[in-house]
Amino acid sequence: MTTVSTKEQLEKAKERKEPEIIIIGQLADNLAKAKKIATLSAWAVAGIVAVVGVAAVAAPETAGLSLAFAAAPVAAISGMEVAAIIAAASIGIALILAVYKEYDEVEAGGGRLVLRRKSK
Repeated sequence: MTTVSTKEQLEKAKERKEPEIIIIGQLADNLAKAKKIATLSAWAVAGIVAVVGVAAVAAPETAGLSLAFAAAPVAAISGMEVAAIIAAASIGIALILAVYKEYDEVEAGGGRLVLRRKSK
């Protein structure tokens, strides 16, 4: 069992194939919000990736507001909330997809998320 609080720590725990990962703090809250991305269709994920990529280029000049505005249409189409898309952008969509492909959510809430590696 490993406890992580940063994206980098989560990536390393996943790479080590930890049997159980406890995620704490803001990362836990953001990952829980962004979980729905793992259930979306390929075209919806592609739309989110495109929006996040374009908005990231403009973000330094707009203090991040471009992501919120750009995410609104994709949120409407995909059924996700804008806050979830922004949370996903902060973690990285590829990492979210990989984590939820390999792990089941066991517990979530209160700044804590527990993931257990799926059995083959």
